[in-house]
Amino acid sequence: MTRRLVALGGAVLTVVMLAGPARAASQAPDAAPCRAAPTVTAAHRPLTDARPAVLPPTPDVLASARTAGVARVTAVLYRGPRPAAPHRPANFVGPVPPLRCQVVRLAVVRTLEGAPGTTLVVVKPEAPYTLAASRRVQAGTFLLDGATPYPTILGNYGPASYDPAAVATALASG
Repeated sequence: MTRRLVALGGAVLTVVMLAGPARAASQAPDAAPCRAAPTVTAAHRPLTDARPAVLPPTPDVLASARTAGVARVTAVLYRGPRPAAPHRPANFVGPVPPLRCQVVRLAVVRTLEGAPGTTLVVVKPEAPYTLAASRRVQAGTFLLDGATPYPTILGNYGPASYDPAAVATALASG
């Protein structure tokens, strides 16, 4: 009886080991746009702020945007590795270090610029925030560059920092 259990355990281990590389290979195509995305390092903000303030987009970010829209994240398709945390002395004041790159699927609720369609797969570069799948629409506006096939999210703090009304006003005046 014990030998059968050991043999069965070995067979299960073999199946698990063989299934591991197939899963990694299926995720490999999603990693390519993540590796090609730029890294964004945001300026330091006071530690007392829970979230960055809602700001109008800076002219350089808005000029780079080919698509602007309000959306929700329906799935996180890929999470890149965490970048190494920089060694910092106590009470260090400086740029906020970036977090991992992600490839996410968006369900577009409202388009402010461009014609993105109803579903988009986009790259969130290494930046000081991460996105999670949600049933609620993301607060703010996703500003996307014109990269194909996967546009990149622009801005230091992602969609939460760009109020849709401020983006619409900036697009109308520019």
